[in-house]
Amino acid sequence: MTLISTTIPNLINGVSQQPYSLRLSSQAEAQINGYSSVVEGLKKRPPARFIAKISNTSLGRAYIHMINRDATERYVVVVTNGNLRVFRMDGSEVSVAFPNGKGYLASSAPDANFVAVTVADYTFILNRAITVQMEGTLTPTRQKEAMVWVRQGAYGLTYGLDIGGYYREFKTPDGSSATQSNQVATDFIAQNLVNQLNNDAGFVSQYALSLHGSTIHVVRRDGADFYVQTKDGLGDQGIKVCKDFVQRFTDLPARAVHGFRVEIRGDSSSSFDNYWVEYDNPTGGNATGVWKESYRGGQQYRLNGGTLPFALKRLSNGTFSFEQIPWDARKVGDAENIPPPSFVGKQINDLFFHRNRLGIVADENVVFSRSGEFFCFWRSSATQLLDTDTIDVAVSHSKVSIIRHAIPFNETLLLFSDQTQFMLGASDMLTPFTISINQTTEFQASLLAKPVGAGRNVYFAMNKGAFSGIREYYVDGETKTNDAADITAHVPKYIPGGVTKLAASSNEDVLVALTPEEPNALYVYKYYWQELEKLQSSWSKWTLSPGSKILYVDFIESDLWMLVERNGQVSFEVISLEAGRFDEGVPFMFALDQRVNSSQCAVTYDAASDTTRISLPYTVDAPSTFQIIGMDEGPYRRGQIVPFTWADQRFVVKGKVTKFLVGRVFEFRYTFSKLVIKEEALGGGQMTVGAGRMQLRRMIVTFNDTGYFRAEVTPFRRDTFRSIFSGRVIGSGHNILGAPSIEQGRFRFPISGRNEDIKIEIVNDTPLPCALLSAEWEATFIIRSRRT
Repeated sequence: MTLISTTIPNLINGVSQQPYSLRLSSQAEAQINGYSSVVEGLKKRPPARFIAKISNTSLGRAYIHMINRDATERYVVVVTNGNLRVFRMDGSEVSVAFPNGKGYLASSAPDANFVAVTVADYTFILNRAITVQMEGTLTPTRQKEAMVWVRQGAYGLTYGLDIGGYYREFKTPDGSSATQSNQVATDFIAQNLVNQLNNDAGFVSQYALSLHGSTIHVVRRDGADFYVQTKDGLGDQGIKVCKDFVQRFTDLPARAVHGFRVEIRGDSSSSFDNYWVEYDNPTGGNATGVWKESYRGGQQYRLNGGTLPFALKRLSNGTFSFEQIPWDARKVGDAENIPPPSFVGKQINDLFFHRNRLGIVADENVVFSRSGEFFCFWRSSATQLLDTDTIDVAVSHSKVSIIRHAIPFNETLLLFSDQTQFMLGASDMLTPFTISINQTTEFQASLLAKPVGAGRNVYFAMNKGAFSGIREYYVDGETKTNDAADITAHVPKYIPGGVTKLAASSNEDVLVALTPEEPNALYVYKYYWQELEKLQSSWSKWTLSPGSKILYVDFIESDLWMLVERNGQVSFEVISLEAGRFDEGVPFMFALDQRVNSSQCAVTYDAASDTTRISLPYTVDAPSTFQIIGMDEGPYRRGQIVPFTWADQRFVVKGKVTKFLVGRVFEFRYTFSKLVIKEEALGGGQMTVGAGRMQLRRMIVTFNDTGYFRAEVTPFRRDTFRSIFSGRVIGSGHNILGAPSIEQGRFRFPISGRNEDIKIEIVNDTPLPCALLSAEWEATFIIRSRRT
């Protein structure tokens, strides 16, 4: 028989479901409501402080989005079927106007159908169940018209003009006299032809002519089509017709009617073809206008704003307006040379903002707005592609790859489909010329929860049968390749299936996962990197009271904000993870969920009965699970537990109590892994000693800043026996009567059982803190043989 002892250097690596022989000594069988800190050790998690109640009725399947505008102005948006509400972080509701109604908000499953992204004072809100359409309105058309341009005058030529069968001609003189020079001027020739045609009553009854310098504008009075033909004896270079289309830009007259539109079809000498131009001369008269690029008439040109994302706009007076966005229309070209964005006719899957462009993900395409113009998804010209133009690009893969989410990552954009990840790259500038999308990895993903970035990594969920896993996407620092490590490999059956929300804090190196299978629980991943080496990878579970439903979680710096439904009421609650927080007059925070202080309660004192009645700002479902902590120097000293009775939905306290904390006690529980002997293996690492019998004798736990915990030892099929550390150490200067005592040191408790048949737990079900640093255990070990 040999007396042995072993140290567990720390308790901060959370839960492991590996066989005991493969676990680290710092990993546990279970960890509930514990926070693994590399600085403070394993401690009871911070309390969930009650902030405000926002609804007395259930929100159902609401979609919730947080607007983190700046350090002083933050909001939460709640979208329900047919309605939208905005709340400040103190719970007060902000007025929202609906100038276009609430039809876009109709959905039987808002939590699944809505997506939002905030850019400055605009929050783009998308209903993914709506298919994007074009408006039925068409670009304006003009009546059939023509411009006849006398381009060049020469002596001794006949200029003929045939308009719908009415033919007239003018023959220029032979130039034998200097006085004839004005008769070969182009405007003189045009005027002569107009005069001849206008002298024909039959022609005038059908057509109208107007002269603009050397250009004749022709329209038919009934709007019907007509033909125009010319001859000039100069190889058709003396007089030209501009009707419906021309071949080259140089075929356009120098002057025309304002608004006259024509197609340029191009030729082999031009790199551009089939675009439209329009003569712009709004002042009219003798002023010379310009030809500018235009659109083809009779074409759908405007996106249907009722099928595209709406904007929740913060107004200058601090209120909001939920309104249809004035999406830009196509201003030039037609459906062939500037086609509609690829998301038309499809349902949009995600919105994002990247490099000063609004992005839309639909089907296999990623579409960017024009740079700096978030409402425009059309090219600015059919004749040239600009760096600032919209970008519309599809992923290329042998599998069908419907893009679900787009996440900024490592100065690029990471695109997630159900089976494949793509990297959208570009040079220093994101332009139609520099963009590229390449397949980077192939990992199965469950994308009910949008992937979330934290620092240099992105986290996303995956299915593992009835359970969920989480992968950590990163760039390998040595090979510069992308990979995604399974950070739940050692807890494959820990997180229930169907993760619906991920939230991360790069300030605290924490990731939390929310799953509807356990609506009152958060699965918490605490990690710590030292350069390229991960020194901590800790999973644990945090629980709220039974019957609670966590609707939403997100981080603002080190604060985990939650929207929690209890007893049909919905409230803001926050868990602050930053180290060093404490309550007034004590070096710690009292651990009470739904925690409120006296200023948040309705307090009345009855002098006749010398009782104080306390009404909480929410419904109390189980008053026996609540505690009241005195926080002044009155009848109950700071930190003293205040006894109470429960009557008429109020706490009744003897005496006059003015300053206090009240909340629900929650339990911290840490279950040690089975204690085994390990020895160095020949090939490196450690191996478990399987032979022999080990009889545990005692354990010593090292702690810091602790007011209470108890050790529970449960032998197989026997009663649990408990050893309590109350924080009261005789002779300690911290041991003051009537006040909580916070100590540091070592606590020894007996075990007395075989290691195979015993469960050892540390429990704290009081408002007092505990922080466990390490543990050491003693045992007797019996083995029949000598190991070599």
